[in-house]
Amino acid sequence: MNSDAALDELAFSVGLRLIGPDERRRLRIALGRDPSFGGNPGFEVEAIERLDDLASGRSLPDTLQDRMDLKRIERERSEPPFSAAFWASRGADLMRSGFDANTSSQIIAEVRRRVEAANITITEGDEDAGQFEAA
Repeated sequence: MNSDAALDELAFSVGLRLIGPDERRRLRIALGRDPSFGGNPGFEVEAIERLDDLASGRSLPDTLQDRMDLKRIERERSEPPFSAAFWASRGADLMRSGFDANTSSQIIAEVRRRVEAANITITEGDEDAGQFEAA
């Protein structure tokens, strides 16, 4: 992977974390169902739709697996989107693509500073749409 691709992947990874677990699940469903995606998406779309139904309350947990899935969904929702391990992995990705350790650390520190400065708020009555405001 070249340095441009590594920076694109960093931006994509950060963006995915910013949209949250519920939105990532819906994105996977949309991609899996899109006819232009074609073929096997690498995951069972029906299983993710079942999780989405449980998460949104459209279906009730019937089995032990359903209850375990709901607990995992609740845990994912409550966890902060960025952990030290996430940032360390992104730094390692940059170094594998050819950035030296110092440059990689500087890039991660700058992205982290900007992301952590953003305050994500949800407009009342619109739980599915978030907006960013400067902190």
